Amino acid sequence: MAPNIENSRKMNGTILVFVPVTRVEEIAAMKCRILLLGLFVLTSTASAQLASGRFTTSFYGWQGRSATLDKQTYLRGFENVQFDFSQQRFSFNTNFQVSKDFGTVIGTDPELRLSSLILKARNIAGIADVSLGRQFVFAGVGNGLLDGGVAKGTVWDRKIGITVYGGYNVVQSRTLDFKRNLADNSLNGGQVTYMPNDDGIVGLSYMKRTRTPHPITTLRADSLFNPYLVVIALSPNEEEYASVDARYNFIERVNVYARSDYDVNMTRLSRAELSARVAIFPALSATAEYLFREPRVAYNSIFSVFKANSTQEVEAGVEYEVSPLLRTYARFADVVYKISGSVNDNSGRVTVGGSYDFVNFSYTQNFGYAGDLNGVSIQAVYPMMERTLTPNFGLGFASYQLSDSDTKNTVLNTSIGATYRPKASLSTDVQLQWMRNPRYANDMRLFVKVNYWFTERLSWF
Repeated sequence: MAPNIENSRKMNGTILVFVPVTRVEEIAAMKCRILLLGLFVLTSTASAQLASGRFTTSFYGWQGRSATLDKQTYLRGFENVQFDFSQQRFSFNTNFQVSKDFGTVIGTDPELRLSSLILKARNIAGIADVSLGRQFVFAGVGNGLLDGGVAKGTVWDRKIGITVYGGYNVVQSRTLDFKRNLADNSLNGGQVTYMPNDDGIVGLSYMKRTRTPHPITTLRADSLFNPYLVVIALSPNEEEYASVDARYNFIERVNVYARSDYDVNMTRLSRAELSARVAIFPALSATAEYLFREPRVAYNSIFSVFKANSTQEVEAGVEYEVSPLLRTYARFADVVYKISGSVNDNSGRVTVGGSYDFVNFSYTQNFGYAGDLNGVSIQAVYPMMERTLTPNFGLGFASYQLSDSDTKNTVLNTSIGATYRPKASLSTDVQLQWMRNPRYANDMRLFVKVNYWFTERLSWF
C-alpha cells in the first residue's frame, strides 16, 4: 500500500484529489435513490413485453508511482450495467457503472456513475416522443448530459422536425443532485429541422448552458495579519450558442455539408465548417473541408480573460478502392494559426493509409508551427473458427519534436489480444498493452473484459 496522503495523490502525472467522508455518504444516498426509482419504474411496467440488458465486467491493471515515487500496482475494476424494458409505447432504459481500485486506495472509491435513467413515451398524439430522466442530448449546437426532459416531434408530413430539451446540467461526477439552483446549473435549448426532400436537410439550433463551479476555500489576512478561512463562491459560467447547418446530396454523387455556430455572449462567429465529398468514379472519391474555430470557453469563466486566437484549417484528399479487399486514401491539410493581429503561422499535415482485408495501416506527418511528427500505425483483426475467436494486434511508432530547439523524442506502443465468443450472448476480451516513451521505459498494462447480453419477452414480472 502507498502511504496515505491527506489531500491529493499524484498518479502518472495526474493529481487525484481526495474527497471528504461526506462524498461517500452522497454516493450511498445516490444508490438508494437509484434503487427506489428503479423499483418504481419496474412496478409501473409490470406487463413489459420485452426486457433486454447487458452486464460488462472489466479490469484494467498497471504499475505506477505515488506522490513519493514509491511503486504501486493499480487494478481498476468496472461493472457496467444496462437494462431496457419496453411495453407498447412506453420504455425504461438505464445505464450505470460502479468502479473501484483493488490495488491501492483512492478516496472516491467505490464510485458510481449514472449515465442514463430514462422513462420514455413514444408517438404521443401521433407526432411526438417525450423522455424524462438522465439522458444525452444531441441537437445541433446543443449536446451534453442532462437531468430533465426531451421532446421530439414531426409536423407537416414529417418534413419539419422539432426538438426541445431542458433540465439540470449534469456534473462531471454524474451524481444525482437536485439541491442546486436550476437557473445556475441548467442545459436548455432546441432544434428545428426542415427536409424539403430525401436529398437535403436544414437545421436551426440554440443552446444555453450554465454551470456553477464548486466554492473555493482560501486563506486571507485580517487587519492584524491574522489568517482566517474565506469561502469564495464563484458566479455561474455561461455558454449561449445559435447554429445553422445543412446537408445536401446532389445526383447521388456530390454530398455537401455546411455549419456555422454563433457565440451569443461573445457576439462573434465561433465555428464555420464546409465540407464536400465527390464520387468521381465508382472506385474514386475526392474530399475537401474548410474549418474555422474560435476557442470555446464560457463567457464569464476565468479562461475568458486570457487572449486566445482562432485557427483555420483546409484539407483535401482522395479515396481509391483498388479492389473489394484493398482500399486506400491520402489527405493533406494546412492549418493557419492566428498569432496576433495580422501575424499568422502555418502547420501542415499529411496522412496516407488504407486497409486490406483484416489489416488497417496509416502514416502521418506533421510539420511547421505545431511541431514535427512522423508516425505509423498498424491494426489487424482476424476472425477464426467461424468468428468464435478473433485475435487482434496493434503497433504504433512516432517520432516528434515540438520545436527546432527541442530534443527529438520517440514513442513505441504495441498491443496483442483476442476476443472469444462461444455463443451470441457471451464474449470475453483480453488485451496486453506495452508502451515506451520519454517518461516510461517499460509501461505494461493488462485489460480484461467479459460481456453478457440477454433478451427476454415477458408477460409479467
